[in-house]
Amino acid sequence: MNVFFLGNCQVNAMRGLCRDMFPEIKASFQTITPYWGEYDEVGVRAALETADLIISQAIENPTTTFNVADVRASSRGEVVFIPYVYVDGLASLEIIASKGKSVVKGAELLARGQEGRRDLHVFNDYCRGAIDMQNLARIEMSLMKMAEKEAANCDITISDYIRETYQDQLQLYGINHPAQPVLFEMFRRLCDRVGWAYDPAIAKDPVIWGKRALPSSQRALTPVDVEKLGLRYGPDPHWFGQAHKLVMLALKAALKGTVAHMEDAGKVQN
Repeated sequence: MNVFFLGNCQVNAMRGLCRDMFPEIKASFQTITPYWGEYDEVGVRAALETADLIISQAIENPTTTFNVADVRASSRGEVVFIPYVYVDGLASLEIIASKGKSVVKGAELLARGQEGRRDLHVFNDYCRGAIDMQNLARIEMSLMKMAEKEAANCDITISDYIRETYQDQLQLYGINHPAQPVLFEMFRRLCDRVGWAYDPAIAKDPVIWGKRALPSSQRALTPVDVEKLGLRYGPDPHWFGQAHKLVMLALKAALKGTVAHMEDAGKVQN
């Protein structure tokens, strides 16, 4: 069987798990976006025409290349659409790449009403929870949007699993970098969908588990975030230094009138 995985780093991890669990399957991957990896539209279209099974990230936007309708029309084999994990709000401040630019999520909330105040005072207020970063509302909105997109275009879901488990164990290394429990559960559901025999022993292999760890983002998952969300695990070990960096970047951008976009903040690949 020739299986083609099309998507971002999340789908690439699915391809890796496929190879780990089913080495006899020919599994290839191409990026779905020019903003991550080596984008090759011609190569993708050739793969879509020849693959027996296509596992594709579901893109809803009808103007975007390789959206759901485009992938379906370009494929001869069976197509399974999987969700794009994007959950904002676990960390109150986080850098994420957005179409080639770096964005500090939470920056607008941090900077609101802080005009004329010293940066250090804003930072101290942030650390002790005096600024409402709306963690829960952000997570709820993200999961609601994910569920809507899953219902509209996806053959499997994962937002329900994240909602049920994110308080119990770390499920995200970043807004769009799910941790291994999410990746392995999503792959298990994919196996159920396509009729593959999922082997739970794979998740107990420390080497395979480690191989499938997506990078941690530049973020500040703080003790206040932990308290606000009722998490049963602790903050990021280096939250204080990361928080200071992100607060300063957010406030600097606010002075320029561009709170969210931080071109000098460093790129984070999705």
